[in-house]
Amino acid sequence: MNSSEIDYSPQGFLRPAPRSEPAADSVTIRRPSARTERVLGSPRKTPHNGTSGTDTSPARPGSTDAITADPVAPGADIFWNTSLRLVLEVLDQRRNPLHLRALLSPTVLEIVRRLAISDNPTRDLGAARTHRTHVHAASPSAAEVCATYRRGNRTFAIAARIENTNAEGWMITALHVV
Repeated sequence: MNSSEIDYSPQGFLRPAPRSEPAADSVTIRRPSARTERVLGSPRKTPHNGTSGTDTSPARPGSTDAITADPVAPGADIFWNTSLRLVLEVLDQRRNPLHLRALLSPTVLEIVRRLAISDNPTRDLGAARTHRTHVHAASPSAAEVCATYRRGNRTFAIAARIENTNAEGWMITALHVV
């Protein structure tokens, strides 16, 4: 079957959403906790230098034991969380892969499209739900990201590289689904 024979109409490709999802009006958005912000790369506010000694004096400026955290590229975490959910919807056959053209490079879009039409026995475990996400800034305009997601009682992983092009904004340029 080639790409011109695939029926992307709602009747031929998409599955109905599972009943396990909450109603749209019951979802609340919470601000990230202090722990989440620290995991995402902001520096510590305490003088702790990472050693187990009892010295609590701040590290000397310019010394190698100063705490340096890679700053997360602005917007990378929000983009990754949003695009991850959209990719999982495509893999669950609840969203048309063509909806992600603005978020995925052409190569990654083709990979996601092929994964979505493949016979994947893990779909029988239920809808994919994100569990944990991680963002590590590789440069000011790129980030290495990963996440775990669950289907039923099993946990799976996904990793990607996202890059910020000034013209189009953030884009997923590499994707690995485990």
